[in-house]
Amino acid sequence: MLTAFNISMRKIIFYIVLVIVVFSCNSKNNSNHKKIKDINNVKKGKVLIIGKTDDLRPFNHFSVLNASSASLIHGNCITDRKVIGDSIVMEIDSILEPQLLHLTSWSKDFKYRATFMAKPNDTIIFEIKNKRFSIKGEKADEHNFYSSLQDSTPRYIHNPYKGSIIEYKSRVDSIYRKKVGFFNKYVRRHNITSKLFIDFVESDLKYSHIYELIIPRTQKNGDSFYLAEILEELFTIIQKEYSSKEQLFNFKDYLGDITIDDFKDESHLNIGSFKSALSVLIRNYFDTSDHPSYSKEKFLAEKAVIEHNFDEKTKEYAIASLITVYHGRGFGYSKKSVSFFKNVIREYGKKYPDSEYTKEMEDFIEDLNSFELKLSQSALNTKLLSKNGDTLTLGEIFNRSNKRIRVINFWASWCPPCVSEIKKAQNFRDKLSVKNSVEWIYLSIDEDEKKWLKKSKELESYLNIRNQYLVINGKNSSLGRYLKVHSIPRYIILNKQNQVVLNNSPHPSDSIVFKRIINSIE
Repeated sequence: MLTAFNISMRKIIFYIVLVIVVFSCNSKNNSNHKKIKDINNVKKGKVLIIGKTDDLRPFNHFSVLNASSASLIHGNCITDRKVIGDSIVMEIDSILEPQLLHLTSWSKDFKYRATFMAKPNDTIIFEIKNKRFSIKGEKADEHNFYSSLQDSTPRYIHNPYKGSIIEYKSRVDSIYRKKVGFFNKYVRRHNITSKLFIDFVESDLKYSHIYELIIPRTQKNGDSFYLAEILEELFTIIQKEYSSKEQLFNFKDYLGDITIDDFKDESHLNIGSFKSALSVLIRNYFDTSDHPSYSKEKFLAEKAVIEHNFDEKTKEYAIASLITVYHGRGFGYSKKSVSFFKNVIREYGKKYPDSEYTKEMEDFIEDLNSFELKLSQSALNTKLLSKNGDTLTLGEIFNRSNKRIRVINFWASWCPPCVSEIKKAQNFRDKLSVKNSVEWIYLSIDEDEKKWLKKSKELESYLNIRNQYLVINGKNSSLGRYLKVHSIPRYIILNKQNQVVLNNSPHPSDSIVFKRIINSIE
């Protein structure tokens, strides 16, 4: 009978043998790669990423994001890793179809990035030398394509909307043509013949282009990156630009001859850009109803589009994505909508009992179960540190003012999205404070008190000085565990009786949705 020790030793020996096989000879020797394949084929549905470095620090920070993952909330998908000397072996499970993976790491002030398509049972071999990340091996040309594409063509993230939607479209189309042109030359230059690779990239480029058109980038993030602020940005832009014009905006001219039939190929569900484009097109183009955004009626209209037009596998994804988006935008902030939303999610579970998205659905039900839930005594007793160095509890803060709507904002000095959100929503927050008697409580989960105080000083013109605190033990505090604070920025809305209205609300910068929620609270 195998003991846990024996099993662990077998895994360690396997990785040691694997690394020796890879790096004991010249990496250009194809026989090495054949041996790797023979070993790896035993482990179905897995991808191995094997690397060698002259700087060990990046090995402590490797993260791989699966852009095509079945999960609706993407995270680090590395399932196992072993560092042996100057080599590392990382394992990723459940790669059953070609997937687009994004690898990142860093060392001091230098960042390493690589994007590549990985197939089931692939072995990706890389080397870090003189601050350069390079992929080696017999499929290196395929694995290096996306990084070469990013280095050689303009990137959509640097292409913002500047006031004219037609001019924005022209630039998006130009970037797309350059990417397609680079891809065609790359395939010819490297004599790539894999139909699987070619079809994947062509489709990915096409769907990424569609997504950029339907979700214009309007929000600057950092020095030169731009993001889409809200999913309905295109409609806001069109209303602003065309309200005083005689001619109507022509969606067909803008998007081209896109029809719902273009999204019926279920084999493309392994392409992240296909799923992203499908979701936003259903909401912004295929559904032609004029119900208010994120209302029950709008939800049912979008769900009807999905159910009437797609086969089961696409329905399974699209409805799960629909539920996820509505949950993220605060749907379920009243007794009636909470009950409706719970029933929708339970119906989904019954229809797709073996769904890949079951974990997300269970988490949403748990969030909805917190509606009108009062914070536990242990959560209220969580110790907080004020900017003056005083220690007090959340309960004591609540006792200072009664009958107010409260919004708790979990953030940290090291979180750029947290800081960006605090800056851009200041005026809106101030208006809610006056008109709706909303009290904002800022809770930092920083581990370093000095870094929190420094960032707080930088943001003093945006924050309420009185209601800033450092949570002792951060997300591991009683309050953090009770509210399940796993990611930030995080906003929690409490009614005037200190009951939870939304445990994970939209950000205040999503002002229309956020104000609708606040206005609904009695």
